[in-house]
Amino acid sequence: MTEIDQAAGGEAEEPKSSLHILRILPIVIVLGLLVHFVLPRIDTISAALETLQTMKPWAVAFAFLMEALSYAANGALLQSIVSLMGERISLRRSTAIETGAATVAIVAAGALGFGASIYRWTRNGGISQRTAMLASWLPSVFDSITLIVFALLSAAALLFRHVGLSRTTLVALVIVISALVAVIGTIIILLARNEWLIAISIGAARVIQRVRPSLDDVQFVESAHRVAGTWHSLKRGGWIRPGLSSILVLTFDLLSFRYALLAAGQHPHFTVVLAGYGVPILLGRASFIPGGIAVTEVAMAAILTALGIPGAAAVVSVLVYRLISFWIPSLIGIPIAVTLQATKREARA
Repeated sequence: MTEIDQAAGGEAEEPKSSLHILRILPIVIVLGLLVHFVLPRIDTISAALETLQTMKPWAVAFAFLMEALSYAANGALLQSIVSLMGERISLRRSTAIETGAATVAIVAAGALGFGASIYRWTRNGGISQRTAMLASWLPSVFDSITLIVFALLSAAALLFRHVGLSRTTLVALVIVISALVAVIGTIIILLARNEWLIAISIGAARVIQRVRPSLDDVQFVESAHRVAGTWHSLKRGGWIRPGLSSILVLTFDLLSFRYALLAAGQHPHFTVVLAGYGVPILLGRASFIPGGIAVTEVAMAAILTALGIPGAAAVVSVLVYRLISFWIPSLIGIPIAVTLQATKREARA
């Protein structure tokens, strides 16, 4: 948040991110192969192949549709944050930015690369520094809150179905949720108590001035005041549209997971679908592995099997869901990211 304003005598430096195609493709291919070897729940290769041969095309098509709507809702979330600051961005561009940034995050510092890419590409679209910086981190706060809610509902569904989590999974879940709640709570408190944020900004400026004596601490105080203005906008109802968009992101993604199960010939109760979705998604995103690869798949397959879904059907459903929700969008994000970066270079020229 301290990079919003212009530094004395010039513009603030933009966060840096880069996308190297030759680095992405080998990683995507290798990690994709690892998923198939890591998953321990495949009973027999023939059983998995039989399940694949009986997949229902209409259900796979609906899974694709739900995931497309999920990515559109993700774009609407970014669009709503930009609108909150009185600026505009098209849904098409915001969705493209989110998709491309997600691909960059796989190989470029995870969440940092994701936020930096959103900042650069929204700035390239004519968005101000203040709004672009806000758009680089505020949507993640809404996503984290929604993810916690879905994970808690998933854990409640597991208890309802009388399926207990292992001690390791339970400890990891408690740690992740506690850490996210602490971070989100700290952000909300700092937004609500502007004087605290100003004091922290001044302290941070003094520390940075030891390295960069030319830095003016006035810009940090001004940034704190602008963030306070954002908090007031949120309190006046500005949180409703971003909140609904964030809920729709996971709701459509959950429906895509459900249709993947239907495609494999399974018709589980909604509580089973919810139980097998929220906890694995949270653990996967909280892991240090890009995209939660292997963590999400193994957790989903294990929980579905514990809930009574046949092993082969559970694994195939999870792989189809992850193919639709993660692998295909990641590959699509490569040309999108390249195009967005090329557009930036053309704008500079």
